[in-house]
Amino acid sequence: MPFIHLSVWLSAIIGVLIIAWIRSFDIYEKETFIAMLWAFLAGGVTSVMVALGIYEFLKIFGLDDAAISTTLGSFLVIGPVEEFAKLTGLVVVYILIKNQFNELTDGVIYMSCVALGFSIIENYFYANAGEGTQYLIVYRAFISTPAHISFSAIIGYAWYRHKRENKPFGSVIVALVVASLLHGIFDALAFSPYFNFLLLIYLYLVIRQTLRVVQYTNIISPFRPGFAALFEHSAGEAVEKMECPNCGSVAPKELYRNRFFSACRCDSCGYHIASRSDIRKIFRIFAPEYKRLGRKLVPARFSDGRTVMSVYGSAFFGSNGNLVFFRISDLADRLQAINDEMANHFRKRSFISANLLKRFFD
Repeated sequence: MPFIHLSVWLSAIIGVLIIAWIRSFDIYEKETFIAMLWAFLAGGVTSVMVALGIYEFLKIFGLDDAAISTTLGSFLVIGPVEEFAKLTGLVVVYILIKNQFNELTDGVIYMSCVALGFSIIENYFYANAGEGTQYLIVYRAFISTPAHISFSAIIGYAWYRHKRENKPFGSVIVALVVASLLHGIFDALAFSPYFNFLLLIYLYLVIRQTLRVVQYTNIISPFRPGFAALFEHSAGEAVEKMECPNCGSVAPKELYRNRFFSACRCDSCGYHIASRSDIRKIFRIFAPEYKRLGRKLVPARFSDGRTVMSVYGSAFFGSNGNLVFFRISDLADRLQAINDEMANHFRKRSFISANLLKRFFD
């Protein structure tokens, strides 16, 4: 297989891994791979055709590749043209699979698929641009593909809110401007012989911002169930011979099971019990900080003098570290407090200006 074709496949694999990574944060109502494939194909082809058409039109005015491959061209031409093209691709995808757009996270997911399609097709053109392009293709596979996906996430966010929540179309325009600016900065750094060393740092910041957008959409997802509500009905089974990590009781314990986790209740002390794995799932699903469990552990002291490790002082580890005990109300309050803090942090300290974000939240 020629190296340039191998490079295109490499960029495709990297892009798919990024989409799968983003999809892993679509916690409550995951999109099907078939729908995502449709978005990748239809959105990618549409966006590339639109971008090529605009670039050909601009050549009439002498704005060829050499003329726009500058810092000024990055901000005034490349960023706006390519982000507008990807928005057009998203519009086509929305028309084709409108019913799949049923939560805010979907806007980000499908926009990411469109951006991936755009990047893969663009990489193919670069791969066939002539001799000596192999190093450029490797660069584009590892850098440009994740960059394209990250720039456009905010457009998918705004588009969903416009179509499904009746937000003004002006919010989409603002998102398009923001994405174009992010894209323009990236290309300006890439074209600069003095500042291109900042490219990876900048990309890291943009990817972090994309993750925060996805995080916020999870927090406000209509499919996120109430934590306490999952304990309203038991599984009708009992767990035998489990020693309560709090009081030591080995009496049978009522089991609660749902699609997210399992837990049981100790009637002797009133605490609920879950495995270390299940408590990790609880915090990931109901308070998606995307932190390792170890970073959430703090010591907690009980009134009887015991000191145990806990998850934010709301779920407590037994002596062997494999079982965790908690009170539903206390843990539910802690999860909600974490979500409120994350939402406020995103709005106030986002990489994107808070004034611009008011367009989306108000």
